[in-house]
Amino acid sequence: MENNYNNITSPEELLKFMSGNIEYGYLGRNNHIYKENDPNFDKDWLDEYILENASDVLKTKIGNCWDQVELERDWFKKNNYEFKTIYHQVLLDYDNPYPTHTFLVYKKDNKYYWFENAWENMRGIHEFNSIEELLEFEYKENIKMLKNYNILEEEIKKIKYFEYDEPVSHISAMEFVESKFKNKELIIKR
Repeated sequence: MENNYNNITSPEELLKFMSGNIEYGYLGRNNHIYKENDPNFDKDWLDEYILENASDVLKTKIGNCWDQVELERDWFKKNNYEFKTIYHQVLLDYDNPYPTHTFLVYKKDNKYYWFENAWENMRGIHEFNSIEELLEFEYKENIKMLKNYNILEEEIKKIKYFEYDEPVSHISAMEFVESKFKNKELIIKR
C-alpha cells in the first residue's frame, strides 16, 4: 500500500486512495484497532487512543480525522503545497458531548480547498475563493452536524477554530486536545 501512496501525484488521487483504503477508527495504545462497530469504541477512547502518524495510518489502514490529517499533512508537505491544518471544538467549561474535527486546507492558483476524507458526509475537495469563505462554509456544515447532538444556541457561539502545527506522534487524546490551544485561533466572521 505504501508504494501506491508514494506514487500519488495529485490531491484528487490522494482522496481516491484514502477513501478506498483508510477506514474510520483509531489505534489504541493496547495495539487494538478500533472500528466504529467495535463495542468498546466510545468506552475506550480516552484511555486507549493514540495519535497515529502517516506511516501508522498506512500500516493500520485506520484513522479518525486527527490521524487522517497527519497522512494528508505528509503528502501535501512532500509535494510542496501551501497548506494549513485546522482543528475545531466547542469550548465548554463543563462535560463536552460534542465531537471535535480536524481538516486540511490547501491553496492552489489563488483558490483555497478543503480536503476532507474522514467526515464521510463531506468527503471531497471543496473549492473556495478565500480561507474565510471556506471556514464559514465548514462552520455551517459543522453546526448542521452538531444539531444531531442537540447543541444549544449559546453553545454554538463557543465553537472555536485553531490552526495547528504537526503534533508529536502517539500522544493521547487529551494531550492532542490540550496542545491545540497553544496555537493561533482563526476568527470566523459572523
